[in-house]
Amino acid sequence: MKTSEKLTDSTLQLIRNFQPPFTLEKTGQAIFTFQGDAYSKMAPGSYSEHQLLYAQDHLCILSGLYGILRPLDLMFPYRLEMGTKLNNKEIKNLYSYWSKSITGFINSSLAAMDSGIVINLASNEYSKAVNRKKLKGKIITIVFKQEKNGVYKTIPIYSKRARGLMTHFAITSQIEKADELKSFSLDGYCYRHETSTEETWIFEKRGSLA
Repeated sequence: MKTSEKLTDSTLQLIRNFQPPFTLEKTGQAIFTFQGDAYSKMAPGSYSEHQLLYAQDHLCILSGLYGILRPLDLMFPYRLEMGTKLNNKEIKNLYSYWSKSITGFINSSLAAMDSGIVINLASNEYSKAVNRKKLKGKIITIVFKQEKNGVYKTIPIYSKRARGLMTHFAITSQIEKADELKSFSLDGYCYRHETSTEETWIFEKRGSLA
């Protein structure tokens, strides 16, 4: 995975700690375990039981190791990016390995909720694991842009944090209809109708970044 020596050592320790069975004593729930820029903008410790149950019903987390997780699913911490290539003649990468089951799970969830819309807040790396041709619903991809030197562009680190903020907004606001997400305004973001399409919604943050 081309990791540094320090990161390789910590990854090896994660592998050694991966000892089923999955119990609350040995593992953590996904929403409390994942770390990173997106998760730093969520506050699961402050969520009520009702909000956590909403998250469990509405949020899917794509994972290179587990395929797909719900927020309260138990997991061991790990390091495995979805874009990792495999030394296997039949399955060359994790996209091929997970695509069918991930897409099937989302289709089952859509049917159970009687919904036809998936809000895509995943990065490009992870969203590629979903087979859009087999998906039985409409995907709306959220794109965040930040103003820098008078130009709006997608800056990865800020967009990651914005995805976490919108997830937090959806959970705490108990969003039930996709259009309700257009009112998202945390951290100065604003929905831009004139540049958005039916399949891609653009949110821009005004104010030049340093």
